[in-house]
Amino acid sequence: MDLIYYRHPVRNFGDDLNAVLWPRLLPPAVFEREDVALIGIGSILNSNFLSSKISSSQRVFVMGSGAGYGPLPKDWSKWHMLAVRGPLTAALLEKPEAAVTDGAALLSLVPDLIRMAPKPDRIVFMPHYNSAERGQWERVASELGFLYVDPRWTVEQVLEALSQAKLVITEAMHGAIVADTMRIPWIPLLIEPDALPFKWRDWTLSLEMDYKPTLMPASSSREKLYHMRQLVKAKQSGLANSARLNSLSDPSELLADFRRRYADSSAPAKTATKPEQSKGAKGQEHGSLLHKAASLADGVFTSQAVRALRRAAQQAPVLSKDEVQRSKVQRLADELGRFNRMATE
Repeated sequence: MDLIYYRHPVRNFGDDLNAVLWPRLLPPAVFEREDVALIGIGSILNSNFLSSKISSSQRVFVMGSGAGYGPLPKDWSKWHMLAVRGPLTAALLEKPEAAVTDGAALLSLVPDLIRMAPKPDRIVFMPHYNSAERGQWERVASELGFLYVDPRWTVEQVLEALSQAKLVITEAMHGAIVADTMRIPWIPLLIEPDALPFKWRDWTLSLEMDYKPTLMPASSSREKLYHMRQLVKAKQSGLANSARLNSLSDPSELLADFRRRYADSSAPAKTATKPEQSKGAKGQEHGSLLHKAASLADGVFTSQAVRALRRAAQQAPVLSKDEVQRSKVQRLADELGRFNRMATE
C-alpha cells in the first residue's frame, strides 16, 4: 500500500502523524497490497501534490484528508471518498455524505499513543512550524511560564508534552485537533498572515465549533519581515490573510474564495520554504550586518509578543462536545473497517 502524505523536509507534527498512526490502525495485510493507495492526514486533496503520486492501476482511498493549497485532484471520480476533513471539502467534491472530521481524531483508537498525565497548572504553547522557525516564540513562552512545544519535534515528543496540558494555545491546526481529541481545551492563534482559514473552518465546522483566532504580532524582526513579504504576496494573488479572516468566516464565502484562488489548475501548490542559497563573502558580510541590525529590535518584538500571548491565554477556550466528538470518531472507525474490507478484497 502506498501511504500518501506530505513529508516535510524537516519535520511537521500534523504530517508526521501519518507514519505513526496508520501502522497501529491497519493490519499488515493492508500494507502488503500493491494496488492500494491511502490518502491520509493533511490538506493534500489537491492536484499539484497528488498528480505524480498515484498510479492509474491503484485503487485510491481517502480517509480524513482535506482540500487546500491547490485545485482539487483531477480524475478523482473513481476514488473511494470514505471520509474527508469537513463539510467545506465535501462541498467542493459535491459529496456531502463524506464529511466526517480530520483523520487525526483516530488517535482516540490508539490508547498507547495517548497517555494522559495532566498537570494542574500546565499551559502548552505550540506555534506553526513557520513561526517556530522565524520567531522567538520559545523565549516568549518561557517568559510566561508556558511549556513550549515545537511542531518540528517528533510525534512522540509532541504527544507527551500535550498529555501534560490543562490548556493548549496553538497556531498549528493539528495541535488543536489533537488537543481536542485528547479532550484538552484549546485556544487558536493566528501569527502567520498567510494562514489558510479554509482548512481551519473545514475542521471546526465538522465538530460544530467556532473558529475565532486571536491575532498575534511578530516576535522577532526576521518574522516581521517575513510577514510583510507574505502580506504583499497575498495582496497580489488574492490569498486570504489575517486582515480578511473575519470576513471569510462564512462557509459560502470561503468556498467562493477557494474556487477563485485555485481556478487556475496550473497554479503551484504551497511548499515548504526553501533554504537560502549560499552567498559570496561580501554578500554574507552584508547579510550578517543587516541581521545584527535587525536583531537589535528583537527585544521590542518579543516584549509585544509576550503581552499579546498573555492576553490570548485569558480568552475563553474551545472544546467540542463529547457526544459530537464520539460520533465523529465512530464514523471514522466505521469507515476504517470498510477500508480494511475493501482494500483486502
